[in-house]
Amino acid sequence: MAKQDLKIGIGNFAPFLVEEEHHGLFLELTEEIFKQLPKYNVKFVYMSNNRLLHEINSGHRIDVACNIFSNSSVKGFLSSPIFRYTDVAVSKKSAKLKVNKISDLQGFSIAAYQGAKEMLGDDFKEMALTNPNYSEYSHPDETTYMMVAGEKDIRIGDIHIFLHDLADKRYINEEKIAEKDFTIHRLWPDVYSHIAFKDKALRDSVNKVIKDLTTNGTIEAIYRKHR
Repeated sequence: MAKQDLKIGIGNFAPFLVEEEHHGLFLELTEEIFKQLPKYNVKFVYMSNNRLLHEINSGHRIDVACNIFSNSSVKGFLSSPIFRYTDVAVSKKSAKLKVNKISDLQGFSIAAYQGAKEMLGDDFKEMALTNPNYSEYSHPDETTYMMVAGEKDIRIGDIHIFLHDLADKRYINEEKIAEKDFTIHRLWPDVYSHIAFKDKALRDSVNKVIKDLTTNGTIEAIYRKHR
């Protein structure tokens, strides 16, 4: 029986999705899910996140879109939560900062990703608006550099992006630093995005696979592999 072609739209957002090397945490999760549905011949189509939403809503280039948030104006059918974002505060271990709750951030200089004050809750937004040493940066790797260089006390952002930044040779070879040199302050719950489908029956099949892969530990094993 011939396989059915299935075009899956994905972004290009390291370390979750990396077009040049065709790898990444979210890509590996997606490949594992569709491996369990062998009737489909999967083809990945890279595009911007804005384009993904347009194509799943009204375009013809893709059948499925990865990394779609539940508050997006999507006209398709969303899977169970699958793609995990873990925003954390990070500081140098040598600084011995005590940060156990969001209000503890007030006295420190902070580098956060662009839009963080709108994403991380009302308490964080209030802190950001009243902290003269709070700044946001359009490129997440800038936040890592500012904290490592000592220009900011704390970096705010996803832990996987932080670890990806630390793998850069300038940190490994020149700065000679590693994850053990930092304190991770976990102040927020994880946030998840979804896979969006034009076809409800396919969405239902994928949800069953997600449930099975969650139960047998496969999904968590992939997340651990990327830590």
